[in-house]
Amino acid sequence: MKKYLILLYLVSAFVFCYAVNTENDILRTVTKPIPLTLLLLSLKPDSEYRKFIFIGFIFSLAGDLFLLKIINQFILGLAAFLLAHVFYIIAFRIRIKTLKPLSSLPFYLIAAVLAYYFYPYLGNMLIPVLVYIFVIMTMVWRAFLQRNYNKKAVYAFTGAVLFAISDSNIAFSKFVEDYEYSKIITIILYWFAQFLIAKSAFTYYEK
Repeated sequence: MKKYLILLYLVSAFVFCYAVNTENDILRTVTKPIPLTLLLLSLKPDSEYRKFIFIGFIFSLAGDLFLLKIINQFILGLAAFLLAHVFYIIAFRIRIKTLKPLSSLPFYLIAAVLAYYFYPYLGNMLIPVLVYIFVIMTMVWRAFLQRNYNKKAVYAFTGAVLFAISDSNIAFSKFVEDYEYSKIITIILYWFAQFLIAKSAFTYYEK
């Protein structure tokens, strides 16, 4: 990713956080799509791995738009991000096709703990959120399996972990208890996660 695009990525993220803090909805709406748009512009879908990461970014951008305050379609945003994770899973599986089911146990244990914790708060969102938890932890697991694929692969795993933390923070602030700066913490983790996933695809050639 070119340096000026990284700078624009950081500036747009900073401006969005400022807009959230000052409750400037117009500035929020304008700046929120910029970081994912920059990642899409920077990533050439010229290999199987990059193609599926690219599609994941498209669905992530759709999720960003659905969750904008002026649109406020949480269930559509959830569905868009779920599909993004599915495409990330496919991308990571391209690198490492081995299943290694025992390696998934810690990740699904975390998923079970999260499901147990959020269960009393979810109401009619129970099934969608439980499915989402399962899918995102599958994504983290597959990112873990590919972490030694090359020197850049660890970025994908780190990004996947940060993505899961960001989404857990969304669930906590939405369903349990909101807290000051929760939205800013969520979005910083999210954009850092997406940048790292992109970084895992930027500077190497892959058949």
